[in-house]
Amino acid sequence: IEVGAISSPRLVRTLQGLESFVYKRADAITVLSSDLRGNVAAKIGGQDPAKVRVIPNFVDTQRIQPAASDTAYRREVGAGDRTVVMYAGNIGFSQPLDLMLDTARRWTERDDVLFVINGTGSERARLEASARDLDSVVFVDFQPPERLPEVLASGDIHLIALRKGLARSSVPSKLYSILAAGRPVFASIDPGTEVSRILEENQCGVSVPPEDLDAFESALAELVAATRDRTRMGERGRTFVESWASPAAVAMTYQELFDELA
Repeated sequence: IEVGAISSPRLVRTLQGLESFVYKRADAITVLSSDLRGNVAAKIGGQDPAKVRVIPNFVDTQRIQPAASDTAYRREVGAGDRTVVMYAGNIGFSQPLDLMLDTARRWTERDDVLFVINGTGSERARLEASARDLDSVVFVDFQPPERLPEVLASGDIHLIALRKGLARSSVPSKLYSILAAGRPVFASIDPGTEVSRILEENQCGVSVPPEDLDAFESALAELVAATRDRTRMGERGRTFVESWASPAAVAMTYQELFDELA
């Protein structure tokens, strides 16, 4: 509804009625973020909001671990010793990746940063056409699943970007994968939402308001320069994921919920 994919008032009312019917008859409801918990709790009205629990999707912390950035993937994209700022995922309307291209245009005199956009989607053709004159921007197709740990290790800074107003209804799953790989997150996202809270509370990345090019460029420049800080951010992010979103941590949270309901 928020992105306009469903616009029929009749269909919206029907689906919201079904949603409310299911929620009110559930003994427990699990959601992926505190933002979504507030959303669902409001929909069940006067019923016990405590039955809405936050349990994240897990990330395979055994398969994805911190690793050296000197990878075959980096050689394939011609990164050399440049700082790689990477976006990996869907390239669509919800992801304002023009921020990367506009920053690259402002940095045409710099030769120490490479912007890598890894993925496909409805906006990729337009972005590629826009970036034809930018030597510091590289587009790469989705990689086979078995290369995910390598791709994550190849980025020095990983970007999460969502348009204004979308962060409260979405928690990008890539967040936990990036942190599991021991890399810092740079987020252009609504302040006070799940991603920005995680980054701030665990000091494992930096967030700026969405679709704000000046803030994006300024904060990214500071993060590129802060090599040691990035290393510490990655370490703290890995520690957080192991305690919150590893398979063992998520399984334990579900077990506690099942025991409580039983």
